Amino acid sequence: MTPLRSLASRMLVVALAQMLLVAAAAVIIFALTAPSHGGPAPGHHGPPPGPMLGPDSGMPFGPLLTLAVCAAVLVIGSVLTARWIVRPLQQLSVTARALGEGKLSARSGLVRNDEIGQLGRRIDQMAEQIERMLATERELLANVAHELRTPLSRIGVALDLAGEGDGQRARASLGEIAIDVAELERLVDDILTALRYDLARGTVMPLHRARTSPAKVANAAAERVHARYPDRPIALSIADDLPDIDVDPVMFRRVIENLLDNAHKYTPERTTPIELAVRAAAGRVEIDVIDRGIGIVSDDLPNVYNAFFRAERSRSRETGGVGLGLTLCKRIVDAHGGTIEITSSSHGTRARVTIQAL
Repeated sequence: MTPLRSLASRMLVVALAQMLLVAAAAVIIFALTAPSHGGPAPGHHGPPPGPMLGPDSGMPFGPLLTLAVCAAVLVIGSVLTARWIVRPLQQLSVTARALGEGKLSARSGLVRNDEIGQLGRRIDQMAEQIERMLATERELLANVAHELRTPLSRIGVALDLAGEGDGQRARASLGEIAIDVAELERLVDDILTALRYDLARGTVMPLHRARTSPAKVANAAAERVHARYPDRPIALSIADDLPDIDVDPVMFRRVIENLLDNAHKYTPERTTPIELAVRAAAGRVEIDVIDRGIGIVSDDLPNVYNAFFRAERSRSRETGGVGLGLTLCKRIVDAHGGTIEITSSSHGTRARVTIQAL
């Protein structure tokens, strides 16, 4: 990376260059116009030799020429310096105006290693972030619409059947409707929780901590996921004599539940088990959720915690979700002082949550 050079230091260099030019011009003019110091020739009664402005002015030509050169150097230097500073500012102004008009693809493209160049890069980065945020918002709306369409359609069909008097078929749909309503509640709850945590950013996240058994939290999460996906086997491996942890039991159970839910969605073969392992390690408790699914490509791994990001978008349309699960997991784990790590390959993914033991 090119080191940043101060604009003030560059201006100082320009000023010093101008002073050197003026000084050099003054020395050259003096050497060319200075009068002879040998004194007047014998019998000479006129004025001393040397260039003069006129016969009666008595003002030497050299100093005035020096002043004229100095003025020319300063004017030319000032004009060039002003253009050097103003042109990129005009470019930034045009970019800012374009962004204000909604042209989010506008970029300044300034390539300078001073404060003006730094400002240009900041404006370009801001434009990129705004463009990504709006694209994410549009994707969120599309994902939410996709998630709402199927359950609402099922509920509408059941209501139509009930309205037509086909009570038997309507009652047969009640089980599916209950699952759909639960999914809708979970979707809305995820969005509201993410917004609440965004509002709490920079402050202490509200948590209801309690001394809790990690085995109890893991079992509760596994039971809830198994109730939603009864055909999915979950292989539990919980070590004996686990130390307690100081967490919000509801929120921490939700972390494990979201990780299990993700593992289910991205493991196409429904009979393939998902592993949930809990063990103690060096004063901490580690919780692993391991699947044998499609995995996450390496380029997507740094972005999996970003809100509304969905890896393998073409496939995730089929698996559902709006891209909030891992975002909420990380925020909840961070609020507890723990860590979450995602590793993946083409043969599956492992999510590890580590929390301090009591």
